[in-house]
Amino acid sequence: MNKNRIIVKDQLSRREFLRAVGLASASAGAALLLPSCAPAATPTPAPAEVSLGMVDTSIYKKDPPWHIARSGMGEVNSWQVIATLHFDYYVKTKYKDQFDQVDYLAATFDPVKQVADMEDLIAKNPDVMIIHPVSGGNIVAQIEQAMSKNIPVILFGARAYTDKYVSYHDRDNAGVGRIYADYICKKLGGKGNVAVMMGLAGNTYAEDVLRGVREGMSKYPDVKEAALGYGVWSPVEGKTAMEAMLASTDQIDGIINDGGNMGIGIIDAYLDAGKPFVPMCGDDGNGWLRKAKENNVAFQGVHGGAEQMADAVEFAVKTLKGEPVARDVLAPVQTFDETQIDKFYRADLNDQYWAINKLPEEVLVENYKL
Repeated sequence: MNKNRIIVKDQLSRREFLRAVGLASASAGAALLLPSCAPAATPTPAPAEVSLGMVDTSIYKKDPPWHIARSGMGEVNSWQVIATLHFDYYVKTKYKDQFDQVDYLAATFDPVKQVADMEDLIAKNPDVMIIHPVSGGNIVAQIEQAMSKNIPVILFGARAYTDKYVSYHDRDNAGVGRIYADYICKKLGGKGNVAVMMGLAGNTYAEDVLRGVREGMSKYPDVKEAALGYGVWSPVEGKTAMEAMLASTDQIDGIINDGGNMGIGIIDAYLDAGKPFVPMCGDDGNGWLRKAKENNVAFQGVHGGAEQMADAVEFAVKTLKGEPVARDVLAPVQTFDETQIDKFYRADLNDQYWAINKLPEEVLVENYKL
């Protein structure tokens, strides 16, 4: 008998979250386009993933069915939701005969809660753990404890300040920051004031992107970082942060924002202020693509990377089979701009959809149809 079960504390269900965000967007005056049923385009071919070193996982080999545990940041935005959809599909559909127990705790961006979550999950003695760290240092002791108990740890989406893990899956986030910086600085002709908006202070993903941004901007000495804000990868928080930067900064010629969810808030802040848009950054989130398309915003887009949760599950399976796995896997950064929106935007799906994913069409339609 299959004993699949989910433990989720202090959060909305995925469907409740999608409905709530949709209602919030509608109340803010965000118009939905009529469905066109246009499929998402296959992104421009990218180079192969970069795998740095291999790990012998033979000590973790055991016969299925297995018990998998996951400590996540929480479904507090659409990126986190589609990451969870990847986890659910791969664990409970593709590999449903391999896993008989699933424990998941969501930290809701709270590093203190994630420590307690990790301790609870480790006490259940799972066969493998997938972890998305809220911050680089908050759960180092727990990650190392799991590894010392012979529970292999797969990191996803953000680094932790430890080398005690089996495999880490992410993009080259510093590289993303350099791409943002190069685009904006060139758009400004190598001269001007730039506002920078990152997600969450202390999160290693955000720290890596910011490091890349500053490395990239260092090549343009006449481009100045005029303001730094944190928008928690949220349209609402992004708008608040942008309003504060507009109020405190005399001139902003371009915006380096790490993601389209915050970009939606930036556009709303500019609309409310009656200011002309400046070049900014985005991603493959459907809400961002719609907003940028409706407002003719010039932007540099990069893919969000939530689809790598599928790879994390695949590596968990390989680890429990005792197969060698890559130690660090950095997915290639896929880029596009406002001229390519129609290759990614789907008017038949809601704003929470992300174009670059590894989910079957029926799963996408079930979760994102208007």
